[in-house]
Amino acid sequence: MGVALCGALSSCMGDSTADKYEEWRQKNDAYITAINTDEYEKVVPDWAPQNSVYIKWHNDRELTKDNLVAMSNSTVSIKYELENIEGKKIENSYSAASGDSVYRSTPNANVVGMWIAMTTMHVGDSATVIIPYPSGYGSATTSSVSPYSNLIFHMKIKSIDALERPNQ
Repeated sequence: MGVALCGALSSCMGDSTADKYEEWRQKNDAYITAINTDEYEKVVPDWAPQNSVYIKWHNDRELTKDNLVAMSNSTVSIKYELENIEGKKIENSYSAASGDSVYRSTPNANVVGMWIAMTTMHVGDSATVIIPYPSGYGSATTSSVSPYSNLIFHMKIKSIDALERPNQ
């Protein structure tokens, strides 16, 4: 009984993901709080009012304002690099198996923050997109992203290869 009780107590005394990553979560929270909103536009979609992203545009949006914008299940081609708040490179589209260094996906097949970004940007837009962890992977762990990690994408919308299709 002593061993079982000890095991139960150790799981209650800080062995959870939240406890293990508490300092990292706090750093990511502080990073979001410190975002310069004169430089980054906060985007909160009507369809997901509890989620947001921050976008810093790198192009003249007047030049792309009439270009296509993806719908939720449009097929979009983007080029991107992903890093964490410490500048550690996590992944990029340049290693894509397709050979042309683009990532093709429908916005709704991604984390909510990427979905927001992909349906906000026009073809030809280039931006840095900061996805707060609640709009990213949250407390989940992936093979390359730690729990509570804000995602920082440097991305460009190359094309919308297929417009939204009706649900089948």
